[in-house]
Amino acid sequence: MKIGIFSDIHDRTNHLEQAMHRMLRLGCGHFIFLGDCTTPESFRRLLELAQGLPLDAVPGNNDYDLLAMHQMAAASPAARLHPELAVITRYRMKLSLSHYPRYAWQEVRKGHVDAALYGHTHQALQEMAGNCLIANPGELQGRTGRLGFGILDTDSRTMNLHTLDFKTP
Repeated sequence: MKIGIFSDIHDRTNHLEQAMHRMLRLGCGHFIFLGDCTTPESFRRLLELAQGLPLDAVPGNNDYDLLAMHQMAAASPAARLHPELAVITRYRMKLSLSHYPRYAWQEVRKGHVDAALYGHTHQALQEMAGNCLIANPGELQGRTGRLGFGILDTDSRTMNLHTLDFKTP
């Protein structure tokens, strides 16, 4: 399974749309969002763009009105908004999801996950820590000038980072 992984939208739904269309073209059948949609309107757009495919999400430090976001996720048959740190098993991989790098590294040190995924820093990163992949897909906001997302292939247990053309509004 290919899982599209992204973070830090900060209401830039135009960048989100571009990323989601590309992830779908690249064969993603599942999505992981690592926080900072910002508003319920952006979260609603994310749910629409996921087209009913599975979506696992965690909140970030700039997500407002989490109650509304939880209600939207609960109303969706395929979306789940987890607490700020979630450890889930998908496609025979144990994944740690968080917006914060400190939680990701905490899970790496525990040594019981295959991948620790996080956002927050807006900087794309992927490295191996022992047998654990630790990765940040970058951002879709555009603050750093590099828009990006990752695609985790659960069959090969590898992740590729992808960039998008930077477009101003």
